Amino acid sequence: MDNDKTNTKPSEMNPEDLPDVRAFHDEFTRDFLQSAEETREGYYPFLSGTGAYKMDFPAGGVIGEQGYSKEKKDFESFIIGVENDNGTESSIEMKYYSYKRSEFASSGMGNLEKSMGKELQFKKVSQQGKTYYFAPFKRDSNIYGYASFIQNEVDGGGILVIYTTECNESGTECEKIKESEKEKIVSWLKSIEFIQLNKG
Repeated sequence: MDNDKTNTKPSEMNPEDLPDVRAFHDEFTRDFLQSAEETREGYYPFLSGTGAYKMDFPAGGVIGEQGYSKEKKDFESFIIGVENDNGTESSIEMKYYSYKRSEFASSGMGNLEKSMGKELQFKKVSQQGKTYYFAPFKRDSNIYGYASFIQNEVDGGGILVIYTTECNESGTECEKIKESEKEKIVSWLKSIEFIQLNKG
């Protein structure tokens, strides 16, 4: 393993020494990436601008600079546009609120339903100091994804995520892609980890 790649932030490296993937081609996105070494195949370590959470960032993803918004360590909002290897395109909308507590989980899910304009069937999964609420959705035969609210159970704080994928292949091919894509989305959601200030 190349120690320079591991220990040096990508924003401080020569762009020619970085992986030849879309995430590193974009200067704004590069500032959030913590290493040029993959966390797993196709993903790199990301740290939010608030410093409140980290996650796996897709190699084909770019954060829209114009749509990025942050208020100190209290709020952060951005959209990741992803070009996937299977020919589909995804949009990941993320909003972090520092004040969210467990008792506000229902309002977080309500906000997602309002954004989607429909009722959603959420599944609850608790894991390592956080609780995930996620629900699949479909906008038409070729547009689908997951809406999720992730609650920090140690320090407080919550993240709203709407992960949408559009498939432009034929109906049968899209059905095959959709099943594998849903598994990939849930796996990615579980990569989101809050950076705990209090360890309880």
